[in-house]
Parts: sequence; structure tokens; C-alpha cells
Amino acid sequence: MRKTTLAAAIGCVLAAGPAAAVQFDFNHYWTFSHTAGNGSAALTAEIVAYDSHNARLWVAGPSGVDILDPLTRSLASSIDTLPFGETNSVAVSHGLAAIAIADSIKTNPGTVRFYDAASYAFTTSVGVGALPDMVTFTPDGSRVLTANEGEPNSYGQPDSIDPDGTVSIIDTTTFSVDTVGFGGFTQAAIEAAGGRVFGPGASVAQDLEPEYVAVAPDGSYAWVTLQEANALARIDLNAQANPSPAGATPVVTTIKGLGYKDHSLPGNALDPSDRDVDGGDPEIDIQNFPVKGMYMPDAIGTYETGGNTYFVIANEGDAREYTGFEEEARIKELNWDPASPVASLLADEDLGRLTVTTTLGDVDNDGDYDEAYAFGGRSFSILDADGNLVFDSGDLLEQIIADEFPALWQEGRSDNKGPEPEGIALAEVAGRDLLFLGLERTNATMVFDISNPVNALFLAVLETAGDVGPEGLTVFEMAGEVFVAIANEVSGTTTLYNVSAVPVPAALPLAASALGMLGAWRRRRVV
Repeated sequence: MRKTTLAAAIGCVLAAGPAAAVQFDFNHYWTFSHTAGNGSAALTAEIVAYDSHNARLWVAGPSGVDILDPLTRSLASSIDTLPFGETNSVAVSHGLAAIAIADSIKTNPGTVRFYDAASYAFTTSVGVGALPDMVTFTPDGSRVLTANEGEPNSYGQPDSIDPDGTVSIIDTTTFSVDTVGFGGFTQAAIEAAGGRVFGPGASVAQDLEPEYVAVAPDGSYAWVTLQEANALARIDLNAQANPSPAGATPVVTTIKGLGYKDHSLPGNALDPSDRDVDGGDPEIDIQNFPVKGMYMPDAIGTYETGGNTYFVIANEGDAREYTGFEEEARIKELNWDPASPVASLLADEDLGRLTVTTTLGDVDNDGDYDEAYAFGGRSFSILDADGNLVFDSGDLLEQIIADEFPALWQEGRSDNKGPEPEGIALAEVAGRDLLFLGLERTNATMVFDISNPVNALFLAVLETAGDVGPEGLTVFEMAGEVFVAIANEVSGTTTLYNVSAVPVPAALPLAASALGMLGAWRRRRVV
């Protein structure tokens, strides 16, 4: 058993005064390896969902879904989905499991296959848009939404196909489907709002690629992450325009660009190089640099506190790399305007090795670059119901890892997207709203108390030796206790933790630009 209090001073605190906090405890419960020898059909672990009706974990990998008994760590059943395509996601609600499957030709329409969650028997299949990448239920289980990414197979080639990005909404009573797209929006409007549309020859409808969906707690609307576009889309799920027979047709009402993060500001520092010492060994070197970050969120989740609804995004970042078009380049490979502050920082130990987009930065259109735009925010953000930013964790993720968990630091990723926050799970524990944030490259999950949306309190890091590449997470209550399950894509493992929280009198807050006193945390392992 180890107990420690983490404290660091990183600039000024934006919001002073005491804040409620918790002492967060956790136990490593078990780890399951998704191998053929263990009877796995998934053969790895990407997305995990909990079935509260039958106390089962559904774990999706590209070739299938494994169903685990969380009490015994045993494999209850496996579903082979390879005959139908590649599985991308799974969700379970009200006795029904939905599995999102891409066609073997990814530019073709995909499907959602439904199964009885108790018997694991197939019930029906519904066609959706191309490359359904994520699937989720509305809170009441009446509808299923899929984020259909619609990736191209290439750009500018004789056989290039770029399907529209869409969101499909399936009625779980009739299994009728409405699919909505983005053809009603213009490139100029999206870019003016802080997003981007940049695929060569692509229309707006083709270029926007839905990644992840979070449905508001009341089920009336959803926010969708458009990762490559650095934007979000809001869907009204009960719109009356052009009503369907059910009387409501979902409509995309808003596309909201996220703008760009200024890494030159205090609290927004980053380590941009995997070779911080010229000719020597790399080291952790987190500083402010004249770089802008594209938030480019992957996962999104939602919660309610103080009578208001909030959304949390994991700002992972992602670059387009296809035959005919690759947007990524190292800063030192580009032609820089001598007047740009970047021009004097091209050494490997400075900004030279940082990967940036070639689609932004030539401000005056004279053929050289004036500004650098990096992939991902290396942070998580909290948004209000209208998609407005109320909190960003700034450089806290990298600062916490560097100061307290240096063994987890992956220096080889510093020149890319850093820790790459990707997965999100939200839950109320001991009356506090907790965020579980999977860091794909750090091979760990950070836990924050986000009960106050403008002040996040760091609580703990969950990590188990051998787990690599956390992708999907879920938090659930079983037998009166709270658990978090984490699917690790690279190691092909699912790990379960038992978690608890005990309120403590007070703690100083973490603000968007500062890290004050961090909450106490305690870790226990069960061998």
C-alpha cells in the first residue's frame, strides 16, 4: 500500500479558496488477456461496455466481441463478427447489445448488429453510414446512435472514394433508421468558427468525419466530435423539420469549431521534442513555445452537476495520411518566414522535430510558414451544454506525469501528440463527479474530480504493468461497489479496478492555468 500527497506549483491559481475533495482509493481487481488460447473472438480489447441487467462486460476487438463475467474474470461467451466486417464498437442498454461493424470495403455502408444481452442471440441487423466508428444508446435505450466516420480510401487517385461522414439514429423498437449528414454547412462558416475543412477535393459533407457521440442526459440532443475538423456537431434528436412517421427527424443544428490552443501562454506548455539534448540523451523538457494546438478531440462524455449539463472531451489529435495526401511534417522540414518566432527554434532540441499540419500556418499566403499548428491539445476540456469551453487542463497531464510518474513518460511521443488522451468515462462516486481519462501513449488512466466544472482536482493514476494502449473505458456499479474497466488495444487486455472515494474537508483547486495542491491518493493492488 502506498499513500502520497501530490503537490506542485505551476503558475498562478485562477480560482482561489477551498474546494470539496475526496480521498480516492482503488484496487487492481483482475486483468483478462484476449487471446485465442483463452477462447477470445475479439483477440484484442478496444471498446468495453457494461450490461447492468446481466452483470456482464462486452469487449470489442476488430474480429469480434468477448463477453466477460466481471466477478469471476471468466469468458462467458464470444461472438465472431469477422464474416460481417470489422468491429469498431459495442454498447449495451436495456437488455440489448449493439455492435458497430464496418464493411470489408470501408467506404461502403456499415451495419449495426443487435444481440439479446442475456442469451447473446442475434436479433437483427441495420444498415448505417460508412465506417461506423462508435455506437451508443440514448439514456432511455430507445435509440442507438452511430458515428459513421466515412474515411476516404485515398485522395486524387483513379479509384478514390470519399463517402459522406454521417450519424445514424436507430429506433430500437422498430429498428428504423434516420441518417443525418453535414451538407447544409459551408467551409467558410466552419473555418470562421475555428474548425477546418481541408481534404483535397472533398465537400463539407465528405470532409467531416464523426468520431464519437455523447447524448445529453435528457436524451434530447447529442454532441459529436469531428476530430480532424477540430470541431463538434450538435444534433437535435427531436426536431420537427421534415417529420418522419414517428414525428421527429434528427437534424444537425450546429457545427462549432474549437479554435486553437496557445502553447506560448503560461499553463499551456509542452515538451515538443524527443531529442531535447542535442546529440545527447532525451529528457523531459516542458516549456512554452510559439505553437498553436488543434484540440481535435476523440472521445466525448457528458454529466450533470449543479443543475447544468456539461460535456468532457479528450483532446487526442489526429493527422490525415492517405495515398495522394499527407498533412503531417516536422517543423524543421518546412520553409519558415524569417520573421516568424518559429524560425529561430528549428533545432531538434527546440521545435525542429515537432510534427505539425501543412494545411495551416501560411498566414499571408506567400509560400512560407508563419505559424505552427500541432496535433492535439495534450489535455481534456469541459464544455457547457452549448459547446462553450469552461475549462481546459492546459499542460497538467504532462506536468503531473513528469513530476510524479516519470517512469510512465514516453519521451518518444513528445514530438507527436504527447500522452494522447483518448478515452473517457464519467461517474458519480461518493457524491463527486469523477473523470477517468485514458492516456493512449502513457499506458495509464488519470482520475480527476470534476464536480466543479471550472476546477478539476487530480486524484490518481491507474496503471497495471503489461497494459499498453488504453482505448475504451467504462465505469459501473455492481454489488454495491464501483468499478472501472479499461480496454487496452496494444496489449490486448481488459483490466478491472474497484474504486472508492471518501470525502475530505478541503483541497486547493486546480485551475486551467495552474496546478495547486493536488488531492491525496492511495493505491492498493490485489495479487
